[in-house]
Amino acid sequence: MQTIPHYDQNAEQLVSQYESLTFEHVHPALLDLLPPPGATILDVGAGSGRDAAWFAAKGYDVVAVEPSESMRTLARQRHPSPRIHWVADSLPDLAQVRRLGLTFDLILLSAVWMHVPPAARQRALRKLATLLSPNGRIAISLRIGPPDTERAMYEVTLPELAAMAQQFGLRLVRTDDSPDRLGRPGISWTTAVLGLPDDGLGALPLLRHLILTDGKSSTYKIALLRILARIADTAAGAARHESDSVVLPMGLVALFWLRMYKPLIEGGLPQMPPNRAGNAPGFVTNNFTALRPIRPVDLRAGMAFYDNTARHLHGSLWEISRLIREMPVKYLRWPASDENIFHIRHQRRTSTPSSLRIDDPFLWSFGEFHVPLQIWDALSHYNVWVEPVLVAEWVRLMESYAGQLGPVLGQTAYSLLVWADPEHDTSLARAAVERIRTQGKSVYCVWSGQRLRDDYDIDHCFPFAAWPCGDAWNLMPASKRINNEKSNRLVTQTGLERASDRITEWWEEAFLSAGSEARHRFFLEAEQTLPMLETAASPADLIDAMKVQRIRLAKDQGLRAWEPGAIKEQLALTPDYS
Repeated sequence: MQTIPHYDQNAEQLVSQYESLTFEHVHPALLDLLPPPGATILDVGAGSGRDAAWFAAKGYDVVAVEPSESMRTLARQRHPSPRIHWVADSLPDLAQVRRLGLTFDLILLSAVWMHVPPAARQRALRKLATLLSPNGRIAISLRIGPPDTERAMYEVTLPELAAMAQQFGLRLVRTDDSPDRLGRPGISWTTAVLGLPDDGLGALPLLRHLILTDGKSSTYKIALLRILARIADTAAGAARHESDSVVLPMGLVALFWLRMYKPLIEGGLPQMPPNRAGNAPGFVTNNFTALRPIRPVDLRAGMAFYDNTARHLHGSLWEISRLIREMPVKYLRWPASDENIFHIRHQRRTSTPSSLRIDDPFLWSFGEFHVPLQIWDALSHYNVWVEPVLVAEWVRLMESYAGQLGPVLGQTAYSLLVWADPEHDTSLARAAVERIRTQGKSVYCVWSGQRLRDDYDIDHCFPFAAWPCGDAWNLMPASKRINNEKSNRLVTQTGLERASDRITEWWEEAFLSAGSEARHRFFLEAEQTLPMLETAASPADLIDAMKVQRIRLAKDQGLRAWEPGAIKEQLALTPDYS
């Protein structure tokens, strides 16, 4: 019998069996190895949710993976918690988990490894290793004894697991033997705890080599690496995850290239040595220069262009795509190898349009850009370190190309390399508030439920100072007092869960019912910036994606938490309909 059907058909019996034991009873060897509360846990094969609920109650954020629909349904009913994010996924690939863009401080596989076929174990362990945070742990319980004939189950041993772990830089931190807690004859368990001695798979040393020691004849290599870092940080929702790589729309890479180089070229800063033939970058063509009136910040998802501007933008992106393929991608190689790190699958050039909109079909029409998974993960989680190094090296190169003018170039170069983030503009949301009021309806603070009068603010749900995002979904009406108290702090998972109904009601009134164009742009922006959103997403899907992004911001930026309930209950939790 296959494993998942067995769990679906026997879910109630199995849930009752699992819930008869406590976490402390089953996992005593883990208690002193747990990360501090607030860490992120991945529970693979979460079953009844017993362990996930224990972690959530201790203050951890939990991604609970369970392939059996029946088990997930019963687990959600038994253990409702805003700290548990349920995912339908399975080993060896964990494709949906990888799309979340998270790394984990603890990964737990409790009574799971024996269900993984021997031929798939190496792949499974590799995926788990790439999901582990620095100093994180993987805890795997090994079932020692004869397999259960009612479901797919295979023999497992500690030596096999330990040998496999070494291939991925994992080391045994602890082993612990214990009897079967359900008293089944001939069955015992060995818990193996694995850890990473460094960042995981050596991506950070590789990036350091590419940035600081690899040969460069222009700024192109540095530009491409910074573009990938920016996409990983601000447009990760556009990525498609495959087994060993992340695939980006080539049009998005070219668009970021255009945005990044535009102020530098228009400012006259050199991008290659003066002895290079022509001394002008190959992408600076008539199409590129014709786009001078366009602000870099306007080259983003959802924007529409017409007539000559559309034709020049389309042509410039094709020219940039070709240059990226023929220059930096061709010469960025693995150390001591002729193998390219990045790969492009290009498309045949499409006809020049008289109008265009920057959306997914348009960006994918230029082809695919493949990024190795370990490099993508490093750029996603260490961008706060990687990007300043890239910018500093870019400035150093421009100073060296400028010769005697180099020493006075630095400040200008740094200012022109500042990424053109969206402006701190809340006018779209304010206009929506006024439109709703002219219809005779009330607008409520999403955090307290209080009816808003004339003195209100538009809050960025995720602080703009830490993560500049002016998308409509991130703009929320709030009372001035609450917005001032929240400031640049990050709402807790519980707070976001409590406010989710009010948030979705606000979206519906403000944006989703304002016509098909407004609705399309609302979701297009969200799909670009938030993880795990699919086309035709619903408001509930968006809330789930926000919860994942909140975990990412908490982990990667260390933002202070803000709990709406900490307003000392002086605000009623029920809406004021007066």
